[in-house]
Amino acid sequence: MPETASTWGEEGTGWLENLPARVAELERAWSLTAGRAFDVDDPVSWVAPVQLGEGSEAILKISLPDRETRHEADALRIFDGRGAVRLLRASDDGYALLLERCVPGTNLWSLGEEQGNAVGAEILRQLWREPPPAAPFAELSDVAYEWGESLAREAPPKGYDAALITRAVEMARELAATQPQRMLLHGDFHPGNVLSAAREPWLAIDPKPLVGDPAYDLAQWLGNRCEAAEQASHPVTAIRQQIDRFSDLLGLDPARVAGWAFVKSIGWDWGARSAGVLHEALAP
Repeated sequence: MPETASTWGEEGTGWLENLPARVAELERAWSLTAGRAFDVDDPVSWVAPVQLGEGSEAILKISLPDRETRHEADALRIFDGRGAVRLLRASDDGYALLLERCVPGTNLWSLGEEQGNAVGAEILRQLWREPPPAAPFAELSDVAYEWGESLAREAPPKGYDAALITRAVEMARELAATQPQRMLLHGDFHPGNVLSAAREPWLAIDPKPLVGDPAYDLAQWLGNRCEAAEQASHPVTAIRQQIDRFSDLLGLDPARVAGWAFVKSIGWDWGARSAGVLHEALAP
């Protein structure tokens, strides 16, 4: 995981150096035997199959301490296996998780676009719910406020047009101020985070929980679909068809779905082309 050190600097290097000892500690404490780690495209976590003492299989996930990963266990407890993998055990700090294993474990990229989107919508219907009182999760409105403060400073050097940045800042604040619902969100929902399983046909993994507008939970998914849409003869039409389809399936306002995707495209630096396509998709 060399990208961990390059992305997270000294913190990432220290986490990597301590990782073998942490795995050995959890093997002893939780009576399990870890296998070879999966080759995952994720610089903030180590994930491996494990065998438990009674012979059953599970997944051990150890995350680099970060605000996005801090409350994954809390979200999985609330989801309680409905649309997501079950949490079997968690460390006191919440960064080491023992999880239900998805078998065969192929992700939704294995399905065609229309079928995959339909499955994704069904999973979201199961996940979304009102957060319990005093839930520890970050508020989407706070994330939007941070983007409003940071985009004007950080986006220009990355090649984004000044008018797009201004529009994204305005839209982040507008969407945050007009949220129609306040729901527990997955926070990082995309085809790679939905796996085929035995208990249910498909289950979500790796939540980065937030509380706020459900329309936001389609942003990452649409971002992952942008590359294919950009290869179409009419990219804006291709991505708008998906926005409209999800909005119909989930009873959402397509303008909010498109708006959050556009804002996140610059907030998470998906590239000027994706931001441009999603901005055009906002037009009535």
